[in-house]
Amino acid sequence: MKSKTKKSARPPVVAMVSLGCAKNTVDSELILGRFVESGWLIAEDPADADICLVNTCGFIQDAREEAASVLHELRGLKEGGGPRAVVALGCLVKRVADSPELESFLEAADARASFNDYSRLPEICARLLGEKSEELEPESYSEFLIRPRLRFGSPHTAYLKISEGCSNPCAFCSIPKIRGKQVSRPMDDILAEAHALIEGGAVEINLIAQDTTAYGKEWDGELHLKTLLCRLRDEIKEDIWLRLMYVCPQHLTRDVLEVLASDPRFCPYIDMPLQHISDNVLTVMGRQINRFQTLEKLDLIREILPDCAIRTAFIAGHPGETEGDFNELLAFVREGRFTHAGVFTYSAEPGTLSAEMADSVPEAVKLERRALLMEAQREVSTARCAAQIGLTVEVMIDGPGEEGLTARSQRQAPEVDGVFLLPPFDAVPGDRFDVKISGAMAYDLIAEPV
Repeated sequence: MKSKTKKSARPPVVAMVSLGCAKNTVDSELILGRFVESGWLIAEDPADADICLVNTCGFIQDAREEAASVLHELRGLKEGGGPRAVVALGCLVKRVADSPELESFLEAADARASFNDYSRLPEICARLLGEKSEELEPESYSEFLIRPRLRFGSPHTAYLKISEGCSNPCAFCSIPKIRGKQVSRPMDDILAEAHALIEGGAVEINLIAQDTTAYGKEWDGELHLKTLLCRLRDEIKEDIWLRLMYVCPQHLTRDVLEVLASDPRFCPYIDMPLQHISDNVLTVMGRQINRFQTLEKLDLIREILPDCAIRTAFIAGHPGETEGDFNELLAFVREGRFTHAGVFTYSAEPGTLSAEMADSVPEAVKLERRALLMEAQREVSTARCAAQIGLTVEVMIDGPGEEGLTARSQRQAPEVDGVFLLPPFDAVPGDRFDVKISGAMAYDLIAEPV
C-alpha cells in the first residue's frame, strides 16, 4: 500500500499599498523585504493576499482622507472574499495615537502597527491569521533601516534615505511629532545601501530626508552633507545620476553646492520647499529664514549652478497671512525663479503651534490663493518649456507612455515633475539618449531621438 505524502500548506501572502511621500516608499520596500526574509509570498493585487498592509500618510487632511478611503475600499474587498485582514502602518497610525480626535480615519483597519513594530510585522500578521510564526527580535526603527529592501516600481530609479525625523521648529508641521527629532544614518550604512541599489539595477539615486541639508547636525552641531556627497562622488564609480531632494534653505551652504557642481553625475537640481516669501508669514511659520536670506540662497544657487532646476513648495492661507502677504508671494512666483513648484492650502494640524493661532484664513480664500499661485507658476513653466524648443538634451527613459515613451532629464525628478514625451523606439527604462526638443506644453516637453 502506497503511503500518501501530505501536501504542505502554501506560505501566507501579503500585499502592500504605499501612500504618501518617497520616504514612505522606502519604508514599504524595507517592510516587504522583511516579509520575504520570513518566507512570505508577495502579491501585487490585495485581492490575492491574506493580509494587506497600508502604509499611510498623516501629514495633512487630504492625506488622511486618502488613507481612510483606501482602508474602507480594502474593507469592502475583504468582505467580498479578498484579504483576511487589513493592517494600517505609518504616519497616520502615530498621528492618531497622539491625537485621538483623528481616530475615525483608521476605523476600517483590523489592526495597526507603529514604526518600532516594523521588524516584527511578519510575526504580528501571522498571529492575525491565526498561524504560528517564529518570534522575531524587536529592532529600533534606525536598526530596521539597514535591512534589505524589496524594491517595487521602476528598478532603474531609487530613493535613499539619509536621515529620519526632523528637528526644525516649523509651527505648521507635525512631522517632528510623528517621526521624532532628526536621527542621521551612519555614512558607511548609506554608502553600503547606495552600492546595493546600484547592484540591483538603479541608475538614478535620489537622496531624501525631512531635511537633507541638516544631515549629521545632531551629532556635533555641524553640517555633514558635504562630506557625505564627497564620499558618494568618490566611492561610486558607476555612471549614474545622483539627485538631492528636500533641502531646507537655512542649511544649504556654498560648499554643498560646490560639490554638486564638481561632478556631472550630480543632477543640477535643488528641491527646496520655501513655504512663503513674506517676512511676516515666515516669522509666524517659524522658518528660521527671512526674505532677504532666501533671495541670497537663490542667488547663490544660480552663481554656482547656473543651469540648476529649482523645485519649491508654498503654503497658501497660513494663519495671519494677509492679502498683502499673499500678493508679495504671488509677485515672487511670477518672477519666474522656479522650474517646478507645488502649492498646498494650509491644513491645521492638531498639536502644532499654527493650529492654535488666531487670524485664520477662510477655506474659500485659501483655495482661491492656491489657484492663483498655481496659475502663476503654470504661466512661468509654459514659458520655460517653450524656450527649450530646439535644444538637444540627454534624457533617461522611464517607460511607456500613452503613445510612445516617457523620459526625464537631470532637471526633472521622478513622479513630481514634468516629463519628455518621445515616439516609440527600442529602449528600456534606465537607458539614456540625446533628444531634440520639438514641442512644449505647460509642464511636459515633446522630443525625438537625435
